[in-house]
Amino acid sequence: MTIGFFSTSVDGIGLIMKSILSTRPWIRDPAVVPMPFRQDVVEEYLGRANSDGTARQGRTPLKLGILWTDRVVEPHPPIIRGLKMVVDAVKKAGHKVVDWAPPSHETAKRIHLAIITADGAEDIHKRLKLSGEPLIPELEARGMRPRPPMELLKFQDLASKGLEFESQYSDYWNSTAGDDGQIVDAVIMPVAPHAAVIPGKYYHIDYTEALNLLNYSVAVIPVTKADKDLDPFDSSYRPLNRKDEKNWKAYDPELYHGGPVGVQIVARKFEEEKVWAISKVIHATLERAINPHSATQGTSHVNIAPRL
Repeated sequence: MTIGFFSTSVDGIGLIMKSILSTRPWIRDPAVVPMPFRQDVVEEYLGRANSDGTARQGRTPLKLGILWTDRVVEPHPPIIRGLKMVVDAVKKAGHKVVDWAPPSHETAKRIHLAIITADGAEDIHKRLKLSGEPLIPELEARGMRPRPPMELLKFQDLASKGLEFESQYSDYWNSTAGDDGQIVDAVIMPVAPHAAVIPGKYYHIDYTEALNLLNYSVAVIPVTKADKDLDPFDSSYRPLNRKDEKNWKAYDPELYHGGPVGVQIVARKFEEEKVWAISKVIHATLERAINPHSATQGTSHVNIAPRL
């Protein structure tokens, strides 16, 4: 599992990254990659845009992928609207946007869940026993009940499949240079198919689970909030499958009204500085589109914390 940072601003994320890495944590924890904060990477990507997020004249604009859906579970209306807001803002700022159709996130989810439950859920139950806390239904439904651990050869096969998926995803990413010679810098996609999580109704985790398998760098930024008037239930929608139907029927405009809507910005492995810088640019384009008069003040239109 991955632990990240929350902040009341995008700049706060950069500050905590710099602060933690300045302590050289790899000296105390050998599992940490010995990589100081790379300010030159930040300057490279921030230098391609003005402070309001608009593409800087004489520099290469950002090229961003957009994943509208993972083709398994369609996002709810507020998420679709949020994605459109981001794409419109980025395009108006002079950056490039291309559709993103990578290898199946469903495949990645299956591999990753199998890997993290290979111990028969021994680790999670060991930790739960420390406090006596029961296993929540959401984890129980995802195979976290105690059972015999996976055989070694099966685990090794899973690890190989995970590496194969990483290679396929990387090949797809590299292929985005085919049209104009420029590889996609980062990808915009939903965090989940719905706004703020309602307990018991988190049916689909593939939008983030695939990235856990890939070990990609991700930042989440706020976009807007669900609005019952702007995001009505679409009764004409025909679900793709049973899970999609379950998720779609769970959408209640009244219940979700006011729930935070964000997007995740995705870069490749060990590209935290890059994804932070690009998130800062995208956030600035949103501020410019929503409220041009406060676009350079660094405040967010909605009270939602960015996270990395």
